[in-house]
Amino acid sequence: MRRRPNPDSEANIRRIDTKARAKKQTHGFQVHFLRGHEVVTRMFSDSLHGGKKGARRAARKFKRTMMRRLPRRRLAGFR
Repeated sequence: MRRRPNPDSEANIRRIDTKARAKKQTHGFQVHFLRGHEVVTRMFSDSLHGGKKGARRAARKFKRTMMRRLPRRRLAGFR
C-alpha cells in the first residue's frame, strides 16, 4: 500500500488544508473518482459540516452512495 502525503487522506478522499498565510482559507475533504465515463468530484467543508469529523463522515457517505449508484469504471482496452 502506498503512503499518502497527508495522513488524513484516504482512497478517493483527499484532505485539503491551505497554508496559514493564504488570503482565503480552505479546510475540508474532497471526494474524487471515475465511474463509467463520469468524473465525480465534491468538496465537503469543515465549516459547513461541523468540523473535521463531520466533513469526513459526509465525504465517506457521499462516496459510498455514489459508488453504489453509478456503473463500474471502464478500463480502456478491456470489455
